Amino acid sequence: MRCYYHRLLLQSGKTQRGISKLLMENERSAQVFIEKRRDAVILSLVMLPNWFLYIYDFWNKIRGNYIDKASLAEFFHNVSVMLKAGVPIFTAIEEMTTGDSEPKVRELAENLLESMRSGLTFAQSLDKHADTIPKTVIYLAHIGETSGNQDRTLHDAAEHMNRIVSITRDTKRAMIYPAFVFASIIGATIFWLYYVVPNISDLFKQMQVDLPTITKVTVAFSNHIHDYFFVYLLVFILLTLFLIALYKYNQKFRYRVHKLFFRLPVSRTIIKSSGLAFITEYLSLLISSGVEIIKSLEIIESSITNEVYKEKIGEVKNGVMRGNTLTDELRQAEVFPSFVLRLTSIGEQTGTLDKQLNYLAVEYRKRFEHTVASISEIIQPLVIIFAGLLFILMIIALFLPVYKLIGEVGILRGG
Repeated sequence: MRCYYHRLLLQSGKTQRGISKLLMENERSAQVFIEKRRDAVILSLVMLPNWFLYIYDFWNKIRGNYIDKASLAEFFHNVSVMLKAGVPIFTAIEEMTTGDSEPKVRELAENLLESMRSGLTFAQSLDKHADTIPKTVIYLAHIGETSGNQDRTLHDAAEHMNRIVSITRDTKRAMIYPAFVFASIIGATIFWLYYVVPNISDLFKQMQVDLPTITKVTVAFSNHIHDYFFVYLLVFILLTLFLIALYKYNQKFRYRVHKLFFRLPVSRTIIKSSGLAFITEYLSLLISSGVEIIKSLEIIESSITNEVYKEKIGEVKNGVMRGNTLTDELRQAEVFPSFVLRLTSIGEQTGTLDKQLNYLAVEYRKRFEHTVASISEIIQPLVIIFAGLLFILMIIALFLPVYKLIGEVGILRGG
C-alpha cells in the first residue's frame, strides 16, 4: 500500500487537499480511483515514500481515525447475512459502500471492490489489508471460498472478532484500574511535596524549630522537587515517549517487559488470564473450521501480541512439526495449566480436539471476566500497603516537629 498527497477540484468549484492510503502502486491508477470515489478532478498528485505509511498509521490511531475491530466485526456480520440470503459477494460488498456505513468502513469496502474488479477474490482482496484485518479472519475467508461456506465462515469470523474485542476491552479495563489508583497516590504525593511541605517548612523556620533527621530529609527532597519540578516533568515526558517508541519497535525490549509483567503479582494474574483466553479462542475457532494444527499455531503466533506467549507458541509449533503431540509440546512450554493439558490430551485421544478447545475457550473467557470483576479485590492489599507507608512517612516527617514544639511550649508555660 502507498500514501498519496492530492489536491482536488470539487464539483462546487472549491479545492481540497488531503492524503489517501491506497492499494495502488502507481500514480495513474491512484488518480483514476480517487477521481471516481471523490467525484472530483485531481489538480496534483504525489506518491509519498514508503516510510510515510508508519507516520500516517500512527497519526490515524492518535486521532481515532481507523477501523476498530467492533466495526470490522459488524462489517463481516452484515456481509455474512447478505450472503446467507443469496446476495452475491460483490453486491454485498457494494452495499457496504452506501451512506449507512461508517466512513472508514465505506473506504474499506470501496478498496475491496476495486481489488475484486481487478480479478482478485474476496479473500485475496482482504489479504491486501492485512494491516487492518486480522490474519485469522483472512484465513477463514480463504476457507470459506474453498469450501463454499463463505456465509458461515464470515459469521464465525464476526463472532470471533466480537469475542476478541470483549477480551481486549476487559484487559484494558483491568489494567486501567490499578494504573489509575497508583497514579492518583503518586499525584497526591507530588502535590504534598511540591506545595504543602514547603509551606510547612517555612513555618518551622520562622518558629526556629529543631527538626529531626527524617523531617530534614523530607524538606530537602521537597525543596529539590519544587526547584526542579518542570525539569523532571520534561524528562518524564521525554522518557515516557522514548519507552513507548522502544516498546513498539523493539521486540527484545517488549519481550523483557512482558517477562517482567509475568513476575509481578497483579499483572501476572491479568496477563495469564487474558493470554489463555486469547489462545484458546483462536485455537478453538481455527481447529473447528478445519485448519490444520500447524497452520493454526502459525496464525496464532503471528496474531498474539504478548511476546512471552508468542515465543512459547512458536516452540509448540516447531515441536508439532517434528511429530510430537500438541499436549506434549504444551507441557514442555511450561506456561499452560494442567487443566488445558488434560482436556487437550482427551481431545487428541478421542478425536474431539475442536470440542475440547471450544470448552476451554468458553471456560477461560468466563475465568477472565471473573478476574476483571474482582481485580479491585486483588489489588486492594497492595494499594493499602503503598498508601499506608506514604501516609505514615508524611505523618512522622511533618507532625513530629509539631509535637516537639508543643512539648517545648508546655515546658515553658510550666516554668
